[in-house]
Amino acid sequence: MTTTTLDAPNSGNPAITSRAAERLLATRGAATMTVAGTSVKTLVLLLFLVAGGSWGWAAASPDVAVPDAVRGYANTTVTIPGGFWLASIAAFLVAIFLAVNPQAASILGILYALLQGFCLGAISAMFDAQTQGIVAAAVLATVGVFVVSWFLYVTGIVKPTQRLAFAVVAGLGGLALLYLFVWVLAIVDVGFLYSEQFRVWGVVISVVAVVLAALSLTLDFAFVRDATDAGAPKFMEWYLAFSLMVTLVWLYLTLLRLFALLSGNR
Repeated sequence: MTTTTLDAPNSGNPAITSRAAERLLATRGAATMTVAGTSVKTLVLLLFLVAGGSWGWAAASPDVAVPDAVRGYANTTVTIPGGFWLASIAAFLVAIFLAVNPQAASILGILYALLQGFCLGAISAMFDAQTQGIVAAAVLATVGVFVVSWFLYVTGIVKPTQRLAFAVVAGLGGLALLYLFVWVLAIVDVGFLYSEQFRVWGVVISVVAVVLAALSLTLDFAFVRDATDAGAPKFMEWYLAFSLMVTLVWLYLTLLRLFALLSGNR
């Protein structure tokens, strides 16, 4: 009996690992996944994400305020919708369950998209209340980064090597520690968080995060291709579509934060 392995390096996406996919190859049957099938299912999940986002946006309640002519954004607050934190926790738990039970991605992937979309819609409404047009810019930028990442992968300009994967994972680990450090500073209310220097550093770090997300996408594309060549089972189309959506959500949030910093809104 021959054993098929994946040559793609581990992606920076926590939902995708070569080792986990190789274990799933043992369950493959007559029907195997395809790149086209994964693309269609990714689009389906994104549509559910947008539907959930519209729900979350509509549920958010902005408080009317006078725009700040000096800074260029409205000093407006938004009341988060009821169930926001419940939806956030539920989405996190669903993602963890899917990581160990990929076979359930066809159902739970849609549930995750709705829950995550609801949270993203509420968050987007908060940002839009501060700077009108920022959400549309972040959405367009996310699409642009996705297309560029796909182009770089298809043309071979960026090759998904183990060295690149290591750099992405190391970069993500560094960002996670940095975000944790900033979170601790926010708890103790350090004045530096409200300084112009912190805003500049925030812009630089957000740009680095966008680059890492773009590189992570190229690794995700390579993983989908190699999983297809290795004969991964059909249900992996849903799981890898879910994984791509996770990367895109992270990319969107990073761009949203970057544009907010550039507009002067902390």
